[in-house]
Amino acid sequence: IVDGESTGGFSGDGEVGSRTIRNALEDILHESKIKGVVVRIDSPGGSATASEIIWQGIRRVADVKPVWVSVGGMAASGGYYIAVAGERIYVTESSIVGSIGVVGGKLSMQGLYDKFQVKVVSRGRGPRSTMFSSAAAWSEDEAKHVRTKMTETYDLFTKRVSSGRKGIELAKTAEGRLFTGDLAIGLKMADQIGGLDDAISDLATSLSMSDVEVIDY
Repeated sequence: IVDGESTGGFSGDGEVGSRTIRNALEDILHESKIKGVVVRIDSPGGSATASEIIWQGIRRVADVKPVWVSVGGMAASGGYYIAVAGERIYVTESSIVGSIGVVGGKLSMQGLYDKFQVKVVSRGRGPRSTMFSSAAAWSEDEAKHVRTKMTETYDLFTKRVSSGRKGIELAKTAEGRLFTGDLAIGLKMADQIGGLDDAISDLATSLSMSDVEVIDY
């Protein structure tokens, strides 16, 4: 899950771009012939900012028409962040869900540069302008700043989970824990065992629709 546009992957597994998904959700929102939406998720996560943008897009649609979620092999971290925007979550018994947490950091390459006698001079203007330079580790102030931002992101993540999954106990499910689909249901992280076809069929039934055409976005 990345900021910006979606891209194709080397072996068919690509990057899911927040702008691409939001544009699709806006099209769905304004298409009167679409009566319900199933969001298919199979992702280990990614950008927290992009996940929040997609979450907001799903909630905009959910204010007008029902949005359910079908999880494939995984909905972890940002994938689960997006999943909790839906009204119902379908998982398979072996789906991996959860990882309600935030990680961050950077690689400091100075030791490698020294070994190969590479001289790197960082240039920047303004506070923390070079904090993501590869030439040095974070200072104490920079590390404190990153921890603060990560805490704010984690707090927003858990807020989204709590609002989307009524009755969930974060003490048992958050802090980066992962669960299989069968366990996730007992923990109120998901609602039902079933695949994509089950989610589509059940959503159609809930809308009293017997003749359904499915459109992929």
